[in-house]
Amino acid sequence: MDEEFLDAIDIDEIVRALEGESNDPQAPNEAVAPNPPDESQGEEEDLADLRRALYGHDFPGADEEADEEESAWVAWTRGLWNSRRTAVQEHLHLVERNRLFRAGQQWISAQGLGPWREPARPRDSARVVYNMIDKALDQRLQIIVDQRPGFSVTPQTQDPDDKRKAQAQQLALEYQFEQQSMTRLSREAAFWAQTDGVSFWHMFWDPDRGPWDERLGEEPGERKPLGDLGCQTLRVEQVRVSPNATVTQPPHWVIVREVISRSEAAYRYGVTGLDASNSNMSTGSYPAYSGSEGMGEWVLSQTTVGEGQRLRDEDVTERFTVYLAPHPDALPEGMHVIIVGDKVVFGPSPLLWGAIPVVPIRDGSSDPSYYPRPVMEQWLDHQMRVNALLSKWIENIRVNAGGRFLTRPNAIATETFLGGVTSMIEVRGAGPMAESIQPVNGFSVGNDVKEALALEKAAFEDASGWNAVSRGQVTGESGRAIIASREQLERVFSPAVSALAQSFTDWCKVTMAGMAWGYDVPRSLGAVGKGRPDLARAVSSTDLDGQSDVKVEPATMMPMPMAFRLYLLDNWLQTGVIDIKEYRRRQMFAIAKDMATPDEDQEARAKRVADAIRMGFPPPEMRWQDNEAIHQDVLEREIILQDDLAPQVVAAAQERWVALANQAAQKQGAMVPPAAIQGGAPGAGIVPEGAAPSAPPLSPATVPLPTGNPPIGGATIMQQQAMGVPEEEIAARQADILSLQQ
Repeated sequence: MDEEFLDAIDIDEIVRALEGESNDPQAPNEAVAPNPPDESQGEEEDLADLRRALYGHDFPGADEEADEEESAWVAWTRGLWNSRRTAVQEHLHLVERNRLFRAGQQWISAQGLGPWREPARPRDSARVVYNMIDKALDQRLQIIVDQRPGFSVTPQTQDPDDKRKAQAQQLALEYQFEQQSMTRLSREAAFWAQTDGVSFWHMFWDPDRGPWDERLGEEPGERKPLGDLGCQTLRVEQVRVSPNATVTQPPHWVIVREVISRSEAAYRYGVTGLDASNSNMSTGSYPAYSGSEGMGEWVLSQTTVGEGQRLRDEDVTERFTVYLAPHPDALPEGMHVIIVGDKVVFGPSPLLWGAIPVVPIRDGSSDPSYYPRPVMEQWLDHQMRVNALLSKWIENIRVNAGGRFLTRPNAIATETFLGGVTSMIEVRGAGPMAESIQPVNGFSVGNDVKEALALEKAAFEDASGWNAVSRGQVTGESGRAIIASREQLERVFSPAVSALAQSFTDWCKVTMAGMAWGYDVPRSLGAVGKGRPDLARAVSSTDLDGQSDVKVEPATMMPMPMAFRLYLLDNWLQTGVIDIKEYRRRQMFAIAKDMATPDEDQEARAKRVADAIRMGFPPPEMRWQDNEAIHQDVLEREIILQDDLAPQVVAAAQERWVALANQAAQKQGAMVPPAAIQGGAPGAGIVPEGAAPSAPPLSPATVPLPTGNPPIGGATIMQQQAMGVPEEEIAARQADILSLQQ
């Protein structure tokens, strides 16, 4: 097959050459290549200058002597982090305000880039906060992460091998979604992105994950994990990128700074981390307001107390993780280095996965910046005016709540309570009592305040989507009105849902790169495969190196009512769009998901047999309880009908297929298979060479009756008559079969 493909390429090149066309694949790249330099200092010196221009004048990789010095890498990393401080300072300043607003501290202001504080409150004035932002953000968060993403892997060609690899990638992504706990991570990342504009997923290889294998043990019987992908959520103040980065342009380098406890450093990096954690942090590197993070520690303590107090009274150090994207001239393989304290605990080494494993998660803002302004900033003006108007209303209520009196100076002498109920007021001065003290009628706040409050609240609800329709408080409308209101809601929430779907698409690409690097040993897909017969196969790095288009459709993540979702599933099942197995897979209730059927178990075993034959391993033995129809169907789809597999693999599958047909014939009482089946087979009583042993021949009296449709290869009534079976016996068998099927 490969020789024919290469011959076809040679013929195509000859034809193109005869027609005067170019066969050079570098021709387009050479046409857009930059002009050569006027003066060259030598290849090595030019490379060193290029690296300094890309990664800083003190980049150790540009100097052979500094490349061996650990202190040079530490100094360069800290300098690279500090070089982007002013670029993110203003954004982090606004992030502080957004987080405080979500926490309910909304009467705040700042001078320049100084800390946010509440100004002095005038006497007898009210500062009321009717926090609608936290409610709107919580509802939006619930809507965004309500649906599980629908992964779609499409092979770029219709080659059978590419199709199998695309199927393996599809199943592997679904497994990794569960293995990395992406449901929790997506909720966490979306929470921070709502106030910060962007958050990040940082992916890494965790040697403590994955299935346990005896081949890694140091002693007989000892097992150790194979390792698997891990993922963590990073906040905006923990990540800085190169100046070229925008929402559409990936960064040339990414640096991550985390403040971790010294115990975590020792746990993650062992003795190397223990030595690194004993080194003190540099002055000004602690997470204070003026520190190198660029955000005040007090903000986390007042907004998310659990995160802000997590490292309280702990000895901490800092961890820097630097990723340099591959550059064709400067760093063809990229670079990865990890520094804890003042020690290099990993690297410098090439990028393990060939890509930067940091994925941004945005909130759907239209800002094209890499650090975009979040959507919630559009609601702040409405929120502040609601607070101001409501405070005026509360001030009016407080003034008129206790009653007011009009009196002359020093007219009231004293007030006495009798029995805790009656109040007696003594007044001074002669004349009628009405001239000494008069009650003043209370009054309500003006209607203009109430109208303005209602207007601002409605404007906030329209902008955020937190309104009566999304809260399910609208009933009794017509069908057209319900559809129209739902379409309006989808328009409000679709940017956030689409942004998360795009983040999952990027996550899929990084995940497949990580699995292609780390899955060097074939492994089954963990616990998910045990309950999913369609995952009954082993996956290795060779299954993940195919060229495929991976994406997550935003439509699969748009929430819909549970009843409507179940109605669609029922409708698809009744119309034949999906089968019962796919119905149970998409059904979200455990009572339906946990239901296993014999057909699913049979298909799972058939796929294990097909995988063993395709990989050259001895297949599981054939059993009398096997459903021959299902096994033969899987062998046909997986191996026999594929034209790119080795002939010996197809021959082994064909022999297994014939053995299954022989067994099916024996179940129907036919001692010799039909002529159409035994063609090419050695014989009914002889097992083909290399095939699994079939069940021994049985007499018609001892053949178990089938309980379902006759499998492929089963003898018909005419065939039984041709073999000499009495008509009374045939009629009795058919009656028994019909009674069992009813």
